[in-house]
Amino acid sequence: MSEPAGQTVSLEDRVKQLEETVKLRTEQLMSSTSNAYSFLDSLHMGFIMCDVNPEVVVTNDSVQKMLGLGQYSLNMIDGALKPGLELRQEIIKSLGSNTSKEFDEVTYGKQILRVFIAPMVNEVKGQKQQIGAVILVEDVTEQKVLERAKDEFFFIASHELRTPLTAIRGNSSLIKTYYADSLKNQDMAEMVDDIHSSAVRLIEIVNDFLDVSALEQGKIQMRPENFALADVAGEVLRELGSVTEAKGVKLVLDPSLTAAPPVYADRQRMKQVIYNLVGNANKFTENGSITLSAKSDDATVECLVTDTGAGMSEENQRLLFRKFQQAGDSLLTRDATKGTGLGLYISKLIVEKTGGRIGLVRSEPGKGSTFVFSVPRATV
Repeated sequence: MSEPAGQTVSLEDRVKQLEETVKLRTEQLMSSTSNAYSFLDSLHMGFIMCDVNPEVVVTNDSVQKMLGLGQYSLNMIDGALKPGLELRQEIIKSLGSNTSKEFDEVTYGKQILRVFIAPMVNEVKGQKQQIGAVILVEDVTEQKVLERAKDEFFFIASHELRTPLTAIRGNSSLIKTYYADSLKNQDMAEMVDDIHSSAVRLIEIVNDFLDVSALEQGKIQMRPENFALADVAGEVLRELGSVTEAKGVKLVLDPSLTAAPPVYADRQRMKQVIYNLVGNANKFTENGSITLSAKSDDATVECLVTDTGAGMSEENQRLLFRKFQQAGDSLLTRDATKGTGLGLYISKLIVEKTGGRIGLVRSEPGKGSTFVFSVPRATV
């Protein structure tokens, strides 16, 4: 503070000014701290902050109510969450690797919790230093119950639908085969064709729903065996050959797949994955080719499916392998003639359950796409 010309300020006055400034800054700091605590307590999500030791520094009301604990220490919280989650160990791992961790289903009594751990880093004079970790805890019990109820509904409804649909498909096929002479009326013949094709389409949809529900709930048991991936791929290409030929699309089995070592997986499920990927490629390829090739290392065999189809822009690739998402160029519109959008999602569940990975290698609008999945090599 500058002094008026010709005036001096005594040491006592300077001390009083300094005391008033400190008091004002302290009140502002206390107000900010109070606001911060009020904000944390207003969160519906549980909040825990710990130091690098790690020991609890701050908690909010929500996590106290959620866990039903009074006085807090990390040991108490860790003990409450066991055996569902070793919280202390996961915090130490998160700090050690400086990466976030998320745990989707942690059982705590009758509750189901989602826990997120993230390291806190402070930067001083260009130097980054860990100061602790933040733990967010969310009660997702109701959400999980609803999800499971929905999955059960889809499973039961789909299962009950399959029986009458199979009867419709079978009877319409018999009418077409044995009563073709009686269907001299063109309109009548077209109606029977529509009934049959619609029944076939609905059965495919129902089967997709059943597969998704069973895979998500862990009801499908894998039956792994040793086999050549090329043999399964050859079966798929023969079955889809007439469909692709009608469009002028050529199916190619690359020699690299024939030369690939045997794999250890569920043969029928791997056939389903290849069928989904080739069928998907055919839906978005109007001319050109679909090629199946392979690469391998000491642990896995990778199968690549490359097409010369429509491809996808970069921004539209991030939602692939999600439920009901089609592999087309538009994420905002659906083409009902090109499937339910479950094929890639089902393939992802199967491959991951087998111990492999699935993904998109490349895709470019107008130049096609390449998908890949890996399978464990046979050990014998």
